[in-house]
Amino acid sequence: MDLISSKEELIESLKDVRAVEMMARKGYEEDIITFKNFEITNTISKIKIDEDAHIKILTELIRMLEKS
Repeated sequence: MDLISSKEELIESLKDVRAVEMMARKGYEEDIITFKNFEITNTISKIKIDEDAHIKILTELIRMLEKS
């Protein structure tokens, strides 16, 4: 992995991570619909909530960096 040497590179890297998190969240949403077992869907729902928090944090970091 290359070192990040500028604010712009950091912002782009955070956007890339956020995109991965958003794709994962979408997959979890689809899994909740697919599975019928409550234990599985409940666990996936908890993971999805974590993904939502990660996305929110990344979005806020990106916003702060773009603002500064």
